[in-house]
Amino acid sequence: MMLGALLGGCGDADDAASAQAAAPEPVVMASAVVSEVKIEQPIVGTGTIAPLQSTDLGPRVDGIVEKIFVRVGQRVSAGDELFRTRDTELKLRVQELENEVRLAKATATEASREFNRISKLHKRGNASAGALDKSRAGHETAQARLGIAQAKLGQAAQALEDAVVTAPYDGVITARNVHEGKFMATRGGGFGGDGGGGVVQIMEIHIVAAIVDVPEVHLSKFQVGTRAKVIVDGLNDEFESEIHRINDYIDPVKRTIEVRIGLANDDYRIKPGSFARALIYPPAATVLSLPRGTVLGYEDQQYVFVELDGVATRRSVRTAQLDAEHLVILDGLTKGERVLSGPGLRLLVEGDPVVIREMPDTDTTDKDGPHA
Repeated sequence: MMLGALLGGCGDADDAASAQAAAPEPVVMASAVVSEVKIEQPIVGTGTIAPLQSTDLGPRVDGIVEKIFVRVGQRVSAGDELFRTRDTELKLRVQELENEVRLAKATATEASREFNRISKLHKRGNASAGALDKSRAGHETAQARLGIAQAKLGQAAQALEDAVVTAPYDGVITARNVHEGKFMATRGGGFGGDGGGGVVQIMEIHIVAAIVDVPEVHLSKFQVGTRAKVIVDGLNDEFESEIHRINDYIDPVKRTIEVRIGLANDDYRIKPGSFARALIYPPAATVLSLPRGTVLGYEDQQYVFVELDGVATRRSVRTAQLDAEHLVILDGLTKGERVLSGPGLRLLVEGDPVVIREMPDTDTTDKDGPHA
C-alpha cells in the first residue's frame, strides 16, 4: 500500500511537471496610456483677395476728356486730381450767368426802391391801391428772376467744378480705360456710349479682405472674431487675422458660406485678385490619443490589445487622423487605459499570456546630432 501511494505520488508530480512544461511563456510587452490632448483642427477655405472698396470713375459732365493726370499703379490721396473734361464752354457759361445775375440784381434793386416809394405814397394817400399792387408785383417778379439767375449760375459753377474729377479716397489707380480726346457722356453711368468702364479705376487697398468659401458643414464651429490665417499665392508669407464678417447666405449649389477676413496692407504688398487660402482655427478640442503603432487593422476593423487577467484581449476602436505619430481615439477606450505596445505587437494573438514590462529606451541615435 505504501508502494502504491509512492507510485501515485510520483505520477502527480510528473503530471504537474508536464503541465508546467506545456504552459507557454508570457509574452513581454510594453504599454501605452490613452491620454487627453488638445488639438486645433483648422478649417480650410479658398477664395480671392478683394480691395476695401473699388470705384470706376467716369466724367461728371458731358465732354471731351482733355487731360488725365494719373497712370496705372500710381498711389493717390483723397482730393487729388485724376482727370479733367474740357471746360471752355463751361467757363463761358459761368461768365454769361454771372452777368445775368448782375443784371437781375440791378433790376431787383430798382424794383425794390420803386415798391418802397409807392408804399410810402400810398400811406400818405398820394398813390392808389392799384399802383401799390403793381409796384409790389414788379418787386416780387424781379426778386424771382434774380433767384432764377443765381440758381443757373450755381448750376453752371458746379458743372465747371465737376469738370475736374478727384480721388474720393486714398488709394491706387488700377485701370486707365481711355486716352485724352475721347468724348464721354454722363448718361449710362458716365462711361460713354461704348460700354467702357469709365476713365480710371481706383481701389482702396491699405486694408484688403480675403473673401473665401467655407463648406457649410463647418458653420457651427466659427464666428466673427475666430482666429484665421491667410496664405496668398505668390507671397512667401502667412498673414494672421480673424474673421470679420460672415455672409448670411449659403450657396445652394456649392454648399458653401462666404467668410471675409480683413488684412492690414499698408505697404500694398497684397494685391487684389490674388488667390488666397484661409485656415480658420476654431477653439481647441480635447480628444483621446494613442501612438499609431498601438492600433492594428484597417478602416472600420481597427483594434488594440489590452491586458486582462494576464492575457491579451482584443478591443475594437474607431480612430481619426491626428498627426504623423498619433491617432485620435473616437470610441472603444477611455482616458487612462493602457494598451499593449512593443515590437511583438503584430505577432500577438488574442488569448496569449502577456506580462507588461516597460522596455528600456533602445534608441541609439546620438542625441547631439550626427557626427561627420
